[in-house]
Amino acid sequence: MTNIDFSRIDQVLDGYYPQMERDLMGLLACPSVKAEPAGEGAPFGRGVADALEYALAMSSTLGFQANNVDGYAGYADLPGETEEQIGILAHLDVVPADAKDWDSDPFSPVIVDGKIVARGTLDDKGPLVAAMYGALALADCGIKMNKTVRFIMGCDEESGMSCMTHYLSKYAPPACSFSPDAEFPLIVAEKGVAHYSLSKSWDACQASPCLLSLKSGSVANVVPGEALAELCWPAEKALPELPADISAELAEGKLSVKAVGHAAHASMPEDGENALMKLVRFLNTLELQGGGADFLRSMGALYDDDRYGAGLGIAEETDKGRLTSVPSVLNLDEKGAVLLGDIRFLYEHTEDEIHAMLEKAVAPHGLILGDWLAQNPLYLGEEHPLAQKLLGVYREFTGDMTPPLMIGGGTYAKTFPNCLAFGPEKLGEPNLVHQPNEFITQDNFRELAKIYARAIYALAK
Repeated sequence: MTNIDFSRIDQVLDGYYPQMERDLMGLLACPSVKAEPAGEGAPFGRGVADALEYALAMSSTLGFQANNVDGYAGYADLPGETEEQIGILAHLDVVPADAKDWDSDPFSPVIVDGKIVARGTLDDKGPLVAAMYGALALADCGIKMNKTVRFIMGCDEESGMSCMTHYLSKYAPPACSFSPDAEFPLIVAEKGVAHYSLSKSWDACQASPCLLSLKSGSVANVVPGEALAELCWPAEKALPELPADISAELAEGKLSVKAVGHAAHASMPEDGENALMKLVRFLNTLELQGGGADFLRSMGALYDDDRYGAGLGIAEETDKGRLTSVPSVLNLDEKGAVLLGDIRFLYEHTEDEIHAMLEKAVAPHGLILGDWLAQNPLYLGEEHPLAQKLLGVYREFTGDMTPPLMIGGGTYAKTFPNCLAFGPEKLGEPNLVHQPNEFITQDNFRELAKIYARAIYALAK
C-alpha cells in the first residue's frame, strides 16, 4: 500500500494535534440529541442542527468545500484530480446522556488523565474530526489524489438513518466508502437491525393493588439502566421484600418502585443489565390486578430472556454470531402501554422473516406489532477489494493480524454500496459507546488521524 513517506505526514498531524483537539471539543459541546423539528434546516432539532453547522464551518476553515443538505446531512469535499469520489460516512447525532450517571456534564467536554470525556467522543464525532485532519495532512503535504474525498455527515443515524435516505435522493453514492463508526481491524458483516413497537389498551383498573404507570428508557437501541413504576397500594397491605437494585417508597396510598441496571448498546446486551426487565420480574411477584398486570405477565413470558429472543421464538446462534433482542423503552399508564424493542439478526434471515416470526409470537398475548423500522444484514467478506485495502492499511500500521469482525451494530455501511465500517474502537478496550463517561484517549485520537490518513490515501490515490 505504502509508496509515500508517511513519517512526514505523521509529523504534520502531530503539529495539527492541538487544533484538532480544540475542534473536537467544540463539536462535542453541541448537544446533538434528536428532538422535534426546529424550523427550516433543523429537521432533527436545534442541537443536531448546531452540530452540523459547526462541522461545516470547521470543514470550510480547514479548506474543504462544504455544503448543507437541507439539515439532514452535510458534506465536505477535498477535490481530487477526477470527480470520482471516495466517501467517509460519519454521524453527528448522538444518543441521550443522563447527566446524573456521568462524572461530568456529558456536553461539556473535559480532559481527565489523558482522556477526552463527553458524549460522542467515540460515536462518532472524534473519528470524524480525526479523519478530516488525516485528509488535510495529505493535502498539505502535496499528496495528489486521483479521487475526490467526500466527508458525508449525517444527522439521524441513531434513530432511523433518514439522513442518508435524503442524501441519496439528491446525490449519487461514492465509488467506495468507509464509516469510522465501529471497531478495528474491520467490519465485514453487520447484523440486520429491527426496531418495533408493541402496544395494548385496557380499561382503567378499579381494584387494588394495581399498576398505575411504568416508564423506562429513551431510545430503542440502548439497554435501559433505570425503570420506574407507580402502584396503587392498599394501606393495610405489607410492603414486599425488595431484591437488590430495587427500591420502593410508599406515600398516600401509592407505591413508587425503582429498578437500577446498567445501560449498554442494544447490540451488545451482555454488557448491560436491563432495569426494565428487573422491574417487570419483581412486579410480577406482587399479584397485581388489571390490564397493566396482564401486560407485565406477557412481557415476562416474551422477554424472560431479555437478551437473545428465546421467548419471542427468534433465538439463533451460529459460528458467525448470535441474534440479540432487547426490550428497551416502555411507556405504560392506566389505560395502555407502548413498548419499543431492538432486534439484531443474522444474515441467514430477512427483515420480513423476522417480522413474521415476531408477529406470530405476540399475537396470542393480544399485542399489536407496529412502527416497524428495519435494515437487512450486510455481508461483503474479507476477500472483497475494499476489505483488502482497509485491512492492509490497519495491519501495516499496527502489525495486528486479527481477523475482521461481524457486529450487531448497524452503521451507514448498510445504506451505501461498497462501504464498510472501519474503527475507531480497538479490540480489548472498554466499550463505552452509548454509555456514561464515554471517552477517547488523546493518544488514540492522535493515532486515529494517522490510520485514517493512510486509509484515505489507499482508496483515493
